[in-house]
Amino acid sequence: MRDKLSDTVEHSRAGTDESFLQRFSRLKTEAREAQHNPPAPEPEEPPTVETEPPGDDDMPPLDTLTVDSDFSGFLSPKVSDALRTAALRKLFHSSQFNVIDELDDYAEDFTTFRSLGDIVTADMKHQIEVQAKRVAESVKQQLLDDDTSTAIDTDQTDEQATTDNLVASSESNASNPSSS
Repeated sequence: MRDKLSDTVEHSRAGTDESFLQRFSRLKTEAREAQHNPPAPEPEEPPTVETEPPGDDDMPPLDTLTVDSDFSGFLSPKVSDALRTAALRKLFHSSQFNVIDELDDYAEDFTTFRSLGDIVTADMKHQIEVQAKRVAESVKQQLLDDDTSTAIDTDQTDEQATTDNLVASSESNASNPSSS
């Protein structure tokens, strides 16, 4: 494959007379020939001797493991689950992996918050204005109600006084017929 590539590069440098279509046709023809005549297979490497997967006895002590240690041996099927779990726990408790994801919604403490201090937001200003309008309207309504009830009381008092005067004068006229 490498020889073919170097031949193509040399051929394209040497043949500057060759047009784009001629070069395209030549490369396609070479590719078809390579498909029909595959190169001879390269000699295979001698097979490696398969070693038995390590077990619990072959593993290093957990106290000696660091972040840079090779933990792949602990994933062997011959290693007990308890040892594998302990090794992986040691790995994932290291500072490299013990990082809280800041995108996690539940990672923060939302029961405490930073106070705004002297900052008054636009929404806070709006809420204060709305509350002030409500208080002003309720005070105005109370004043109107008080004035209306006072005026009604005054009118009723005047009417009562007039009625009382009429009753008193009619009673006095009834008891003194001679004065009329």
